[in-house]
Amino acid sequence: MTRLDPGAFWEFSLAYYSRERVSAACLSLQNRRGADVNILLFCCWLATLGLKVEPAGLHAANAAVEAWRRDVLEPLRGARRAVAEQFPELAKSDRQAIKHGVLSVELECERVAQEKIAQAATGVGPADEGATPLQIASAALEAYLDMIVGTPDEQDAADLAALLEPL
Repeated sequence: MTRLDPGAFWEFSLAYYSRERVSAACLSLQNRRGADVNILLFCCWLATLGLKVEPAGLHAANAAVEAWRRDVLEPLRGARRAVAEQFPELAKSDRQAIKHGVLSVELECERVAQEKIAQAATGVGPADEGATPLQIASAALEAYLDMIVGTPDEQDAADLAALLEPL
């Protein structure tokens, strides 16, 4: 079994997600399809290492973070958005301070989610000889999207293209 470094995964994710089109695509897939941004980034990170993940590995990764996502990340995300959007009576500076504080906790929890994914990943191994990172990531992302939504739509295809662009 391939041992994965959660710290390297986190560093990759911070850099990769900082690209405007990548973050927009991740958020689109998260908000429209319920995709886990960390698993999207995991597929791309593995590809840069020349590693592929089998569908069973994607299921294992998803299972490893399902409760964490539902019980910790989603409530934090909801609280951050609510403070930013639903309480106009609060001073803007107070809303901003609370929003940034929650975001800091949310990011630490995202890092923990990535540790869980890296530790739980099964079915990860060397990609076929000659496969490019783009091909490897494309196959993994398509398998993940198939797992969560079945038939992708045009927006899904555009989001995947944006995710793959930097590779």
